[in-house]
Amino acid sequence: MIKVNLAAVEKKPSKASAKVAPRNFTPLLLIVTAFGFAAAGFWWYSQLAGQSAALDEQIKQAEAQKAALEAVIKQDQIYEARKKALEHRVKVVESLQKNQVSPVFVLDQLAEAIDKTQFVWLSSLDQKDAILNMSGTGTSLNAIADFYSNLSATGYFRNIDLGPSQETAGNYTFSLKCEFSMPRTAATAGQPATVGGN
Repeated sequence: MIKVNLAAVEKKPSKASAKVAPRNFTPLLLIVTAFGFAAAGFWWYSQLAGQSAALDEQIKQAEAQKAALEAVIKQDQIYEARKKALEHRVKVVESLQKNQVSPVFVLDQLAEAIDKTQFVWLSSLDQKDAILNMSGTGTSLNAIADFYSNLSATGYFRNIDLGPSQETAGNYTFSLKCEFSMPRTAATAGQPATVGGN
């Protein structure tokens, strides 16, 4: 016998229809999320690449400025060395000029001392800066002593060192070393102490 159920039967949603919506939505969400992460990563990478390029450009500019400044510093060092060398040369020249004496003025003073002394003759005279070396002949030791005194009396000859005298054929040969310097009164009066050279 066949039984037929005429009562209305409630339909239960099938498991397949309940799972259809979530299964279709999940891949789409994953794709959107992946694209979002990719877009964010690309934007972040682009920002970092731009900052890196800007920093590279700043580094290049800084290196160019450093190279230019190093060249300037080298030029400055060269100029400083040249300046020091020139200052040293100027000091040397000024020192030489200060220590030089006019040969004409020296000879005038020496001639005056010889004129005041009788019977003394000079046979050689050498001048190096302010130092004079001379040798000569006198008829007596007194004449040589008078020459020594007359040199001292001029006020221009200092540190006179008279060497030993030797008698030769009735005359006496002598050698003498002294320093020529301007007295303060003559220097203030305008005597040419630092003009010319030998």
